Amino acid sequence: MAFVSQVEPKNLEEALHDSNWIVAMQEELNQSARNEVWSLIPRTSYMNIIGTKWVYINKMDEHGVITRNKARLVAKGYNEEEGIEYDETYAPVARLEADILLLVFSCIKGFKLFQRNVKSAFLNAYINEEVFVSKPPKFEDCKYPECLFKLKKALYGLKQAPKQWYERLSDFLLSQGYDRGTSDKTLFIKKKRGDIILVQVYMDDIIFGSQMRIYVKHSWIS
Repeated sequence: MAFVSQVEPKNLEEALHDSNWIVAMQEELNQSARNEVWSLIPRTSYMNIIGTKWVYINKMDEHGVITRNKARLVAKGYNEEEGIEYDETYAPVARLEADILLLVFSCIKGFKLFQRNVKSAFLNAYINEEVFVSKPPKFEDCKYPECLFKLKKALYGLKQAPKQWYERLSDFLLSQGYDRGTSDKTLFIKKKRGDIILVQVYMDDIIFGSQMRIYVKHSWIS
């Protein structure tokens, strides 16, 4: 508790007075840089520039103890223009009934269930449109004050971000031999030599169910 802030700031000005939140914001920018989310380009008059803002939240463990300060850079997606910055925005989401059926099936078959959260999921989703966003407030580059970011991958807040993330994740699962459910598009099944693995996707949360031991080796699932 000595290394995290116990208070969620209401705005950027409050966050800048707490070194823990400054570190959290820098970690978010470092994560975006590692994922190559954007490229720096000169500003031109024809660009529709989407603003950005910081959102702050304290992550807690199962006992309600604050374990991490999370600062998320969010795009102001309400400024996107349909047909230019985005087309379709729909992404399937698991229903409560599907989760209940998965739990019941797991009990009957004696499955072990594992839950994983994908770290910064939307930062792994490629986008097809040209989207330009302003630099993070108070984290502008002094060397290139007139430049902005052209996105290669999605930011939280973009209208197309959930759809693009689901497409990338589903393409990966299908390439690994999973079959997508016919009635529930968020359920993926893989069968091999009498064994079965079930994968239920809910945005950036994934539930694995299997009779055999599961080993998740991909670093972007944590």
